[in-house]
Amino acid sequence: MSDEVRVAQTALYGAPLSEVLRRCGQVLGLNQAELARALGISAPMLSQLINAHRVKIANPLAAARLQAMNDAVDAVEAGRMDVSVALAAVAAVQAGGELLSTRRTGSSAAPADQLEAALQRVATSEEYLSAAEALAETHPGVSELLRLLGSGRAGRLLGGEGG
Repeated sequence: MSDEVRVAQTALYGAPLSEVLRRCGQVLGLNQAELARALGISAPMLSQLINAHRVKIANPLAAARLQAMNDAVDAVEAGRMDVSVALAAVAAVQAGGELLSTRRTGSSAAPADQLEAALQRVATSEEYLSAAEALAETHPGVSELLRLLGSGRAGRLLGGEGG
């Protein structure tokens, strides 16, 4: 049965979830418990997916986070995104995402636009700029990141044009 499940996972996600999740964990430096937490599923559920006891992630929010994680891993591997930014992008995914797999079927917004939209759902521009000011002396790198977010130029984090 697990071979059938892996075939079904490949049809949905482009590869068996064991491969998709192993790659995500390796690139982002996450163990299985941390992967489960980042996706918003239980560790036993993650184990069932990895071991092909379940075909797909039934929770739409967790599936959307997997999509964001897979995209972020691509960006990290290409040198367009730092791991900490990638993890923040995954955490920023909120309910209402329409994507339920890691497999792309049509044109969607550019990764920079997706990141921008996800971050706008988390906080306002004013909140990012205020946080940037508060952290400027103690954490200048984080402060600059927050300035980019607050000024509508988050796309620059992925090599996009941004503001």
